[in-house]
Amino acid sequence: MRELRDEAVVDVLTDNGIGVLALSGPTGAAPYPFPVAFGYDPATDSLAFHLSESDDSQKHRYLTADATVGFMVYEETEPKSVWRSVVVTGELVETTYGEVEPALASLASNTQFAPNPVSWDDTSTTTPYELRIDDWYGREFRVG
Repeated sequence: MRELRDEAVVDVLTDNGIGVLALSGPTGAAPYPFPVAFGYDPATDSLAFHLSESDDSQKHRYLTADATVGFMVYEETEPKSVWRSVVVTGELVETTYGEVEPALASLASNTQFAPNPVSWDDTSTTTPYELRIDDWYGREFRVG
């Protein structure tokens, strides 16, 4: 195992589109992790998400209780022998589509199916969020 330099962390975030976002939530509650499509724009150092939530959802309760989050993405660079992972921590804040447009463009190009807020049902609200990065680290694992 070896640590990834910042340039390699940027590569992993730029080249991928699905990860796991873990919300901190109310005091004493277990973290709430869920898979999510994301986009990262290295020029603006912006990591963005579309999140769908209703006012009575667990996701909404966690988002309003604590903005501190963790995010993880991994990739297999050589089948069954090399994979890299990146963990990002920071504050998740509601934003506007204009502020994170380059990152959301990356989301659209890196996911197999980009979320389309227009086609989602009317029972939830789709909101753009940005993870304001406090820290990140990455590792590469080689088998054999």
